[in-house]
Amino acid sequence: MKVKANIIYLVIIAFLISLLIIGHQINKKNSASKKNEIQNLIQQFKTRNNQLAKIQKKLFENGENINDIVNKTEINFKKVFIDKKFDNFKNYSFTKYTTDDILFNGNRGAVATAYIDFYNNDKNLFIATYDGIFAFANLNDIKKFQKINSNINSLIKYEKFYLNEQYGIKDIHIDDNRLYVSYIGEQKNNCHDLKIIAADLNEQFLNFKLFFKTQNCVDINNNHGYWAPQGAGGRIVNLDNSNLLFTTGDFRNRPLSQDVKSDYGKILKINIQSKNSEVVSLGHRNPQGLYYSNKFDFILSTEHGPKGGDEININNNPFSKVKNFGWPISSYGEHYAKNYSDKILKEAPLNKSHKKFGFEEPIKYFDPSIGISQTISLNQSDTEFLVGAMGNEIIDQDLGLHYIKLNNERNKVIEDNYILLNERVRDMIVSKDKKIIIIFLESTSSLMIVKKNNL
Repeated sequence: MKVKANIIYLVIIAFLISLLIIGHQINKKNSASKKNEIQNLIQQFKTRNNQLAKIQKKLFENGENINDIVNKTEINFKKVFIDKKFDNFKNYSFTKYTTDDILFNGNRGAVATAYIDFYNNDKNLFIATYDGIFAFANLNDIKKFQKINSNINSLIKYEKFYLNEQYGIKDIHIDDNRLYVSYIGEQKNNCHDLKIIAADLNEQFLNFKLFFKTQNCVDINNNHGYWAPQGAGGRIVNLDNSNLLFTTGDFRNRPLSQDVKSDYGKILKINIQSKNSEVVSLGHRNPQGLYYSNKFDFILSTEHGPKGGDEININNNPFSKVKNFGWPISSYGEHYAKNYSDKILKEAPLNKSHKKFGFEEPIKYFDPSIGISQTISLNQSDTEFLVGAMGNEIIDQDLGLHYIKLNNERNKVIEDNYILLNERVRDMIVSKDKKIIIIFLESTSSLMIVKKNNL
């Protein structure tokens, strides 16, 4: 009977996935002028996700997982093409692999969402799906990721984490054979926080324990605008051997970003041993890209603006004082709607200057927004970076990468080249020698392996 039920589930899943892929292909061909068609397709994606979620909920009630029905032990990728050249990203070539084995996503424009990191001296690749499936592969053979069992279900019990496209894992980070995972937690009903769980890296079983959680929680029912779980931040990087850096968003509860007593809308420093945190910078909206240069002592972060106003921010000598990057007092973007209450408009005037109001200016902002995401350094002097772009509009330079070059003082962008991929760039990592870049593309649930060519 169970086998028969599994077959039914597989048939339903295959049908839904095929509709998702067809819808995505149609969407890629639409121009910016066909707004109505695109909105219809977005609604179709939402419907398909809800149907998948209902199946997942039924299985979840019985201690099962829809991902295990698709493939209990592996996440399989197939090669799409090999060693293609970029049109305007010289000296690099790329190979692409795609999978049908990841079912849930963090955005309606995505087929699947996952986060990646290197380990074992960049010889192995680790992947974590949005709903908490973990797997690993050898970098020389990424067609087959072996799944790793974990206790994550016993730690994260609220259903939205597994069923809703805007909740879930926000980043992973591996350091010294230790795995850190950030996600939206639930402190109490309708009140959410950000948590980091950690486990010793083990390819058989991951025994997670709570590592860190933000103070208090953000209530879904608030009077500062609608609740936005996608505005969580959640990036983790190493500061040094004793500390991590962690980004937090404001969940669209805008005043929290300027509240020095709140953990939200901040970049935090967390001591690995004591778990104590302190604010490094405030005035952030939703920082989803993070890099720290130990060699030159600066933080480069990227964050989503409102309607327009995505930012790249530099914090040189970041621990000399706590710096304020202005949100929501200053922003080069605009509110999504014009009928906000006087209260919200007073809280968030979005002044078109940062410096004039005593805040740090972004070194670059994007208007219209590009759906900015992760950033990585491309050279040892930390003057060249890739910045991911999600979004949905090619005309706005979404769906690809931005090559950013800084001046020698690392306080100004002197070059910005757009690299079209026609894919939402969710996560990126780069090897220590800067020769291999791995990108997770969530529009088609794919891994892109980018290699620096021998010069």
